Amino acid sequence: MKKYINRKSVLITSVALLLLVAVGTTLAYVFTKTDPLENKFNPSKVSCAVVENGNDPVSSGNVPVSSKKNVQIKNTGDTDAYIRVAVVMNWASKDGTKVWATKPVEGTDYTAWTPGTGWIQIGDYYYYTQSVAPTKTTGTLIENIEVLDTANIPDGYFLSVEIVASAIQAKPTSVVTSQWGVTVANDGTISK
Repeated sequence: MKKYINRKSVLITSVALLLLVAVGTTLAYVFTKTDPLENKFNPSKVSCAVVENGNDPVSSGNVPVSSKKNVQIKNTGDTDAYIRVAVVMNWASKDGTKVWATKPVEGTDYTAWTPGTGWIQIGDYYYYTQSVAPTKTTGTLIENIEVLDTANIPDGYFLSVEIVASAIQAKPTSVVTSQWGVTVANDGTISK
């Protein structure tokens, strides 16, 4: 019986040593023959800019009167993005440090406007319904906004039309739905 146990233990020890040598040799080969790989990760950039034509101030006596014409938003990032805009109208002081307490009234103080094709209003924001590719622009948001009656302008102030745009990545669409609270249809369009 002792002879059988000795043979069995010698056999097990031999197999264990053989496995240890094989694993050690394999690891030594891998560590000496494999070049390290560098993981290059470039995150996407999501950004946008307001593009407008004809936004030169128009003079009303000595107080500038701003107008907005052909306002679009350009995707300045490197990935498809959805765009939303807030349009803020105030009477601002000439030096830009003060805002008049009473807001200008659409249709009375400045021309009434509706968002252009491809834009919808949801709450306080205007959303472009399609994602915009890098370096491309949206359709026209505002064709023209001008002061109607310069007599309504508070003394020392002008009509300030601020376009505040923001962009968010288009894919996955769950990002825009969770962050902006809008619905994105199967075809990729934003809806109310």
